[in-house]
Amino acid sequence: MKRWPFAGRRHELADLVRLARDPTAQGVIIAGPAGVGKSRLAGEVLTHFHAAKVTLLRVRATKAASAIPNGALADLIPRQHPPHLVNTLRWAADELLAHARGRVLVLSVDDAHLLDSHSAEVIASLVRGGQARLVATLRTGEPAPDPVTLLWRDGHVRRYDTDPLSDDDVTAVLTAALGGPPDDATVRRLGEVTEGNALFLYEVVGAAIASGALSEIHGMWKLTGDPPLAPRLVDLIHERIGALSPELKDVLEYTALAEPIGARMLSALTSERALLEAEERGLIRVRVDRRREIARLGHPLYGEVARERCPELRRRRRHADLVAALESTGLHRREDPLRVTVWRLAGGLGAAPGPLLDASRLAWSAHDYPLAIRLGEAALDAGGGTTAAIQLATLLDYAQQPDRARAVLDATRRPDDEPSMARLVLARASNLAWGMDRLGDALDLLAATEKDLTGTARRRQVAVQRLGLTASAARTGDALRLSADLLAGELGPAQRAQVLNSRALALCYAGRTTEAAALVREALDESAAWRDEIPALVSPLHSTWSMCGYFSGDLAVMDQAIASMRAALAGQRGWSRGEGSLALARGNAATLRGQLGAALLILHAPANHETALTVGGCMAAYAAAQALRGESAAARDTLQAATDRNRATWTAFMRWVALTRVWIAAAGGENARAVELALAAAADCRESGLAAFEAVALHDAVRLGAPSSVVRRLAELAEVHEGPRVKLAARHAAALAEGDADGLLAVAAGFDALGLRLHAAEAAAQAAARLRRSRGEKAARAAATEAWSMAGACQGPDTPALRGLAAPDLTDRELQVAQLTAAGLSHRQIALELGIAMRTAMNHRNQAYWKLGVNSPAELAKALNRFR
Repeated sequence: MKRWPFAGRRHELADLVRLARDPTAQGVIIAGPAGVGKSRLAGEVLTHFHAAKVTLLRVRATKAASAIPNGALADLIPRQHPPHLVNTLRWAADELLAHARGRVLVLSVDDAHLLDSHSAEVIASLVRGGQARLVATLRTGEPAPDPVTLLWRDGHVRRYDTDPLSDDDVTAVLTAALGGPPDDATVRRLGEVTEGNALFLYEVVGAAIASGALSEIHGMWKLTGDPPLAPRLVDLIHERIGALSPELKDVLEYTALAEPIGARMLSALTSERALLEAEERGLIRVRVDRRREIARLGHPLYGEVARERCPELRRRRRHADLVAALESTGLHRREDPLRVTVWRLAGGLGAAPGPLLDASRLAWSAHDYPLAIRLGEAALDAGGGTTAAIQLATLLDYAQQPDRARAVLDATRRPDDEPSMARLVLARASNLAWGMDRLGDALDLLAATEKDLTGTARRRQVAVQRLGLTASAARTGDALRLSADLLAGELGPAQRAQVLNSRALALCYAGRTTEAAALVREALDESAAWRDEIPALVSPLHSTWSMCGYFSGDLAVMDQAIASMRAALAGQRGWSRGEGSLALARGNAATLRGQLGAALLILHAPANHETALTVGGCMAAYAAAQALRGESAAARDTLQAATDRNRATWTAFMRWVALTRVWIAAAGGENARAVELALAAAADCRESGLAAFEAVALHDAVRLGAPSSVVRRLAELAEVHEGPRVKLAARHAAALAEGDADGLLAVAAGFDALGLRLHAAEAAAQAAARLRRSRGEKAARAAATEAWSMAGACQGPDTPALRGLAAPDLTDRELQVAQLTAAGLSHRQIALELGIAMRTAMNHRNQAYWKLGVNSPAELAKALNRFR
């Protein structure tokens, strides 16, 4: 790949430029680990010096030259000093100064830790004497010459420790390098693999593009599968690791195969000396957790290389060693049975069905679907019978592989005992409903089975599953009645959690969001009692919690739910409903905030997943974001793909589809049609008792400029629906219907306070249109500026209310003056900064005030800062 353009790290670069030009010091030393991007940052800093006022000398220190006096300066000074010269340091410094020719000397030193002592002292003497400014890079963890170290310790230069690339930086870098944005999942995966190391990122991305693992899909770059290990990357890893003794190689390989691994166990497998040396060299990291010392690899890519280079027979022997070491401890920790079973399989030692099933459940509890399925298949192959088949089919269903689950179930004969038969029916019903889109058949199977069962507990479990399907089908009345009956009886922990989940979902759809969220938190607080039996329940619980915030307009609730879901699904592997639920919650939160570009990045991966079959919700949300950006054709195609692909069209999914169709019509310029669709969706939801969806559909009609027919119903919903969103929607409808511009501005301020920036911008734009007719241009301009500034924070919205909104017609100079005024500068300071007369600065400020319809620096700052 060609050299990447510089991108990201805006705040770091600004800090470094300030430090490099700080008059109280003579420059900056940028410190950080190898490959973090120090040299690139230093290069960007140097571009901010005025080329006509400085002389730049570049010094590149190397290992080869580090033992040669003045080796780093060889290209800048004569090959030999004059004969009989005593002070060669002063001579070398004067030779460097001669290059300046009356201008400021700037020394750029790359890898200052490799400077030979003579060069280091020459450079340090010029910096200490104020004769040169320094911009240098330094690798942390490496010894540096004393003159260099003393420069920052004595305050002659500033030291700046740079961090690895953040996810935002990775996004910016890849967008600039690839010519298009990467989706959110790709950024997170590349960030995990490279740990933000810029050099590793460059190599990994180049190899992934060459292999086809990273490609552009519908305008965004998406990583499919694990990035390959290209030879260049392997060479870089080996260079970083250095030559390894056999003992160090043992430490690296055992850690790569078993991490996280107890340090004492690793020491027993290798030696204490090798363990300490491996930590000192950065091959491993050791974290102390209470009394336990836990070892992990120094970098994820070390493990990739170690595992790839480990021959198969040695790998099997190492796994057998790990089994023996762990079994000798007595398997005291919760995860030990899982780990030892996995190692037994990898070591060719085999395992019985019972331990394999136990390990499979533990892997499921950790949301590691590929591992759980592999262990479930091994249990079935080892003779696990009906129990193994049911567990494997359940895992496959939750892992978005319903066709494979169906094949397993079809191959399982009907058991003779009632408990096993009941479990098999529950698995079949789940597969029919969620995997085959056959809700009616699933409910019929449950009803018929419930009649035949003799055990009360088993009938109750069938009723619990029937309730879950009823709630997911958005039959709120039935779900509330069934859940009340079940809660009045005796329930086990897992059954109780399932009932609470279903009741919370029904309450959320009915607009009783506070009560619903409370039930979700109650179930999650009790998760220790049911997590191992049904770990996948954490996903729908959190989804409901997030929707409570969505429908109520409380973004803090959504953020809490998302943060909790992230923690609950930490370490999730293999596509599952949980991964889709998290993406959908994050995408909906971004859309509600008006962050439409962010929503597309978040939802792109699930909307374009290769194999998952129940991603319709994510695809519909993706289509909604596209439609709100005016991309009607693309949104229509996405939504059609969502309905074609989704295998649970019987759920509330179709309500989301109906809401999305409203904005697709609006994006295509069919405003009247969009209003019709919104009113039809609202009527359908009202008939079904779905107050939450109804309120959103009615407010959509208001946002489209048709409030008259919905004012009364929204007012009624505002009395019973919890949360501020519906109450503001009712006020919005009333103000728009009455032509009350002040009321619309108050509504805009209310939505803005909630963080619903797009709704706020639309209300302000509607106010501007009415003010232009009633109070004149100045009042209209103020409202239009409010709408413009809020819409500017929404990442490309194109809705009917905003379509006629024009940006304020500020000249470049007026914008400069406005920005400086907003920053708090006086007329005199602005004039000095821009090199203009003070009266000219005042005139430009007054013009900006007039065009923006504002009257003070505070109002100006609010408009401009929000837009940025």
